[in-house]
Amino acid sequence: MFVSVVLPCYNGASTLAEMLDSLVRQTYKGDWELVFVNNGSTDNSVEIALSYADRLPVRVVQAYIGHGPQGLVGHSYFVGFRAAKGDVLLVCESDDECDPDWMKSMVTALETCDFAVPALDYEKLNPPTMTWGKDRGHQGRIDGLSSVVGPMHLPYALGNAIGMTRRCYERVGDPTAWLGSSWDVDYCWRVQLAGMKLTFVPEALMHYRMRSTAQARFRQARHWCGHHAQLHMRYGMRPWWRYLAFCCWRLVRAAVLLVAGPIFTKRPYAYWIFDWGYARGQMDAFPALFRAQMKNVKPDANILAGRKPTEPQTYVAVPDA
Repeated sequence: MFVSVVLPCYNGASTLAEMLDSLVRQTYKGDWELVFVNNGSTDNSVEIALSYADRLPVRVVQAYIGHGPQGLVGHSYFVGFRAAKGDVLLVCESDDECDPDWMKSMVTALETCDFAVPALDYEKLNPPTMTWGKDRGHQGRIDGLSSVVGPMHLPYALGNAIGMTRRCYERVGDPTAWLGSSWDVDYCWRVQLAGMKLTFVPEALMHYRMRSTAQARFRQARHWCGHHAQLHMRYGMRPWWRYLAFCCWRLVRAAVLLVAGPIFTKRPYAYWIFDWGYARGQMDAFPALFRAQMKNVKPDANILAGRKPTEPQTYVAVPDA
């Protein structure tokens, strides 16, 4: 099987070389391509990617053409999936690292399944006080996949570490660009509603780099949850007062942890602020959900029936470099 590795990037120069070096070390012996999706980087990320052309089968596609609104992260995946030529599509990101057997293990799994999810390792690239322990955490080898996000509460994987067959992609369709950082939860749900399952592949390992400062962790968590309301709109909203009550409970819980955590544990303030950012992001999304309920917005019947989304997708083709 010909493999397409999709790597979206926006100003990733500080860590990109480490990811590309890990791709050079892959033990997979088959044919593959690296689709480097540049979303308007203003640093030298593209130059770094092209400098590996003698070691990696890299080609660059542009997700942002220099004018007009710049797409969210889901748009980068949208463009990358459209540009991929492989029988298998794998995803990685510029601030992580692939284990040497990652590609080989993922391709082996996708010979017998439609959608594969590697394990995430949090220890190699992060200090011990910022992780959950060996093989633990979301998508860790022990904890596996999570299903905590509503309203569907189906298993999902993080978008920086998934893989699928061409058959799966053609059946499910493109990522939804306007869902931003929640595109991965949405796509995993759509795979399952279309009659396929997520296959966890613990022998495939992706080394995940967490944000290191309190400000960066807060902003990341807040950004992630800022699109949760759109998931509720697409899949079916609970009464607005239930969502609001849940958000308030999460804020109170996060505030207690933010104060007590650094005092009673060995974990720093930067670790606990992630929960506060998560709760703030969900609260930020509440006004959009409330307005949608007042307008009686209906869920997407096509998706719930296992078909492709109702809304049209847009794509601007640009030359490869």
